[in-house]
Amino acid sequence: MPHHVVDIWWSDLRVMDRGLLPLLDPVEAARAAGLEGAADLGRFVVGAVLLRVAVGRTTGRDPWSVAVDRTCGDCGRPHGRPVVEGVHASVAHAGPLVLVATAACPIGVDVESARRGPDVAAWVRQEAAFKAHGSRDVAGLHVRPLVTPLPGHEAALALTRPGEVAVHDPAESSTALAAARAQASRSAR
Repeated sequence: MPHHVVDIWWSDLRVMDRGLLPLLDPVEAARAAGLEGAADLGRFVVGAVLLRVAVGRTTGRDPWSVAVDRTCGDCGRPHGRPVVEGVHASVAHAGPLVLVATAACPIGVDVESARRGPDVAAWVRQEAAFKAHGSRDVAGLHVRPLVTPLPGHEAALALTRPGEVAVHDPAESSTALAAARAQASRSAR
């Protein structure tokens, strides 16, 4: 892993196209097939593919060799926190924004529309904390706000230890997704 502790990857729905669908694993493809709205499908697909790209960049592995387990600890269905080998990860999305984070330590991220109400900043801090350690209590965590690439949204990052953060903006994420799609197309031939 690079010298910093956290990689934050921002993206948005503008990068969604049906060419990303073949990049999903069978469990993800089944979940995507059950999503009704175009925005829900876009957020899920962009988040799933960007997660593999981010993990690949962080670990030096081929993104398509990254196995992602999303088994929910409560019901066993594949909609839980993503677990990958070799790095901690968290995914969040709201409106057109998709946020993926990888770290050397347990991590949580959340993003929400500011229209959710006056306490949205506190809400995203608590949700990020929950994703990092299973409780909305932020005590003992390093929680900080994240600057969103789109006005009108609040985001937060929660870590179990302090560290530097590297932020990858939507343009960099778009380039990384395009490269991964091209790589996957060449590998499929």
